[in-house]
Amino acid sequence: MKVSSCLFNSLLLSAGVGLLAPLAQAGEASEEVKPAPLELDTAFVTATGGATDLKDAPASVSVITREEIERQPVYDLNTLLRRVPGVTGGFGPVGEQSKIKLRGLDDKYTLILVDGKRVGSSADLSYRRDLARQDLNWISPNMIERIEIVRGPMSSLYGSDAMGGVINIITRKVSRTWTGSASTHITVPKDSDRGQTTQYSANASGPLTESLGLRLGANVTRRAADEVEARRDAQGDFMYDDGAGGSKNQSVNALLDWQINEEQSLSFEAVHGVERSWASKKTFGDWGDTIGVSFGPSRLTRDSYILSHTGDWSFGTTKLDAYLNKYRNDLDMGKANSEEKIVEGSLNLPFELLVDQRLTLGGQWKREELTNTNTLGTVPVDYQGTPVSGSTLKGDYSAAFIEDELFLLDNLSLTLGNRFDHSDKYGNHNSPRAYVVYHPHPDWTVRGGVSKGFRAPSLKEGSAGAATESGGRGCGSLRPLGYLTGSCWMAGNPNLMPETSTNKEIGLSFDHDGWEAGLTYFHTDFTDKIEYGPLGQYQGRWWTMLENVDKARTRGWEGTARVPLGDSVTWRTNATYMLESRNLSTGEDLISSPKLSAFSALDWQINDRLSTELSAQHVGKQRGLGNDFVQSYTTYDLTANLALTKWLTLNGGVQNLMDKDLRDGSTNFYVPGRAFFAGATTYF
Repeated sequence: MKVSSCLFNSLLLSAGVGLLAPLAQAGEASEEVKPAPLELDTAFVTATGGATDLKDAPASVSVITREEIERQPVYDLNTLLRRVPGVTGGFGPVGEQSKIKLRGLDDKYTLILVDGKRVGSSADLSYRRDLARQDLNWISPNMIERIEIVRGPMSSLYGSDAMGGVINIITRKVSRTWTGSASTHITVPKDSDRGQTTQYSANASGPLTESLGLRLGANVTRRAADEVEARRDAQGDFMYDDGAGGSKNQSVNALLDWQINEEQSLSFEAVHGVERSWASKKTFGDWGDTIGVSFGPSRLTRDSYILSHTGDWSFGTTKLDAYLNKYRNDLDMGKANSEEKIVEGSLNLPFELLVDQRLTLGGQWKREELTNTNTLGTVPVDYQGTPVSGSTLKGDYSAAFIEDELFLLDNLSLTLGNRFDHSDKYGNHNSPRAYVVYHPHPDWTVRGGVSKGFRAPSLKEGSAGAATESGGRGCGSLRPLGYLTGSCWMAGNPNLMPETSTNKEIGLSFDHDGWEAGLTYFHTDFTDKIEYGPLGQYQGRWWTMLENVDKARTRGWEGTARVPLGDSVTWRTNATYMLESRNLSTGEDLISSPKLSAFSALDWQINDRLSTELSAQHVGKQRGLGNDFVQSYTTYDLTANLALTKWLTLNGGVQNLMDKDLRDGSTNFYVPGRAFFAGATTYF
């Protein structure tokens, strides 16, 4: 792909305006030019059954604010989430490295919510789960109010899939007056062989009547495919994975909110999204051109329908949700779709019995259905020689949970909780937790606790008829049995047990007059880890099968700091140091879990109109594919945000300012080079 000089110069000019224009006005009297903010709900809601202040949250939590989201082009939420302590991944548009992980655990152990409701999963609709994209970007960024991240198991509230933690995307409420915004962004890489990205989004909300409100949103993001000349590795062989495919994401969202009376509200929401992917193009010296690998589906569709009721009664508050999540992957041959029906509710009761308490009772019913003609029932026999037929799987799940927050003293609280999960296939499972928050001084907080986590096998993982054919990378465990080269079949297992974990953590934090600091130690023991184990040859095929064979342990430190350097400059930083992130059964490090990761930023509010940020992201040495290791590296970003008028904001800057490039022949780990971006948002 070639970038015209006109486009490139226009981009630099736009970024320059964002960086320099307000400096000429520095001596002028400033006026308030930013639009009036919408009414916000600032209480943290993800770590407990009821809303609580961030300082009192019974968990290790972080919040990404609306202001942080507006500072830079957010084509995918990974670029924001990787700034949070305990979070790794989120680099590049493709592969395992692009996925967000919490405290060294794979992305499948992180539960993704929007306004407290599951978004479902499209992972098993791809040919292989590890090639699927993470379901983080089905919503327009300018509809997001904040993102709440809980690190550590939250199965006591949310059940399966929350072993590593929870990412809860909170959207903006319907405004009491008609307001909205529209944004456009473009990012152009310095290297002409890398694809550029464009994004257009808009949202509006307001009242239809005194009791009825409407919110609408839409987003289109397109990344062009790379067109690269393949490089050679240290052995002189071509690097086939050097280059990212293209993608186009489209989504629309509509929310109708009815304020029935002062105590009750009812809302209906509909979401539709389409995600497309296509391969990169590579040139292999004298061999000529070829089409590279495309990560992600050629066309993935998501539809979601949500009915919600909330009540604020004299005795407490209630919430009831009923929703349907549907995914469809249009395959070249066959079909793949999934459906998730959920009904869940909670009752929040404040009362006094010896001490003030807040009791939350809740329950959930869920039905899942998966069809994939490419990976379910695709072979005549399973690994035992039993005939296989059918490409559809179903499962029913139910749960009940209880949580009690006891406010023992004005500065001491204890949270106790347990969730009871049941499925016909995997039986019963309890996930308890206990957490203490203590304020020895108004500026100091001590918190710590113990929690259990679990993840039930997915429908595909728990089926003997689920067989994915690997082209070779999934077959390495067969070599001791005589396997040399070629494909193998990777089978599910109906005898799997749920994976479980026990997390222990303790932390200390300080917060006074803009100064903040915190340090947390965490230790997670992970048992019954599900991995592919070697079986051998059956019916002329090489087989591996999922087994509960592994144990893992992750432990480390998370630290944060915020220091005001005068009235207009703030330095903030965080770091995660993994003391251990190891598969105890094999002795190997967990894939894509760096020893040290850190984020640091200088924020300068130059005047009422202009703010800038210089940030650095460090990723320590980590294991890549196979036995490869990716060396540590650091990238720098420079961004600026200019409130030009009350109705127009510009932003621009440079990503990977020093043009760090890992394409040196030692690894195929994808780190995009230097790129220039510019954008504009108009408010109405």
